[in-house]
Amino acid sequence: MATTLPAALVALSYAAVNAFGAWAVVRRRSSIGAAFFLAAVMLTIGTVAIGYALPSATGFVAIGAALASIASWWNARVFLGRVVPRRHAARALAGAVVTALAYVATRA
Repeated sequence: MATTLPAALVALSYAAVNAFGAWAVVRRRSSIGAAFFLAAVMLTIGTVAIGYALPSATGFVAIGAALASIASWWNARVFLGRVVPRRHAARALAGAVVTALAYVATRA
């Protein structure tokens, strides 16, 4: 139970970052903005599920983190023209950490 609040705050922060990403790119490429927004929605649902200690929180957070990584890679590919693998590996690792926190918080 002691891990619930930190896990929820981290997941909600990750959702806020993706909501900002959606806002930043929606006018240039609405499909990428929609991907960021969907990631933020899934992470927000996962945050609420963490608050209620539902086992499904891990799935929602994992889907949101995966969508966030895909949207970030897609955004870099379209707008920057190149992808820096170490940055996207770091984002994927951050998503795995958020998912692991959700798992620990809902199984405790």
